[in-house]
Amino acid sequence: MGQTKKRNYDRYTLEFKQQAVKLANHPKVIAKDIAESLGIHPVMLYRWRMEYKNGELRENKHMKSKKVSPKRLVKRTDPLVEKEAELAKANKRIKELEQALESRTEELDLLKKAKRFFEKTKR
Repeated sequence: MGQTKKRNYDRYTLEFKQQAVKLANHPKVIAKDIAESLGIHPVMLYRWRMEYKNGELRENKHMKSKKVSPKRLVKRTDPLVEKEAELAKANKRIKELEQALESRTEELDLLKKAKRFFEKTKR
């Protein structure tokens, strides 16, 4: 009989899990996107969220402390930072456009009032 290969599972620190849950609980963020950017399965993130909510989120017993390489850490945070920057830029642009629209609306209202005033004075 052949031997079965032992599977190697990724194990995550409690700090990593808590940080992932905090990111996923942000109101303007989709949890699936967070899971994808962190390189984990969305179901795992949803499970961590549920465990965190119930106060059951723990570190694995047989956890070997390993440091995440700086390259991987930067790769993980980049999409979120980029999306937040894009969102902030879009919100700023929306405010500018809303202010411009309000200004044009006021000008238009003023011109309509002036037109009515001059029509009355001609008669």
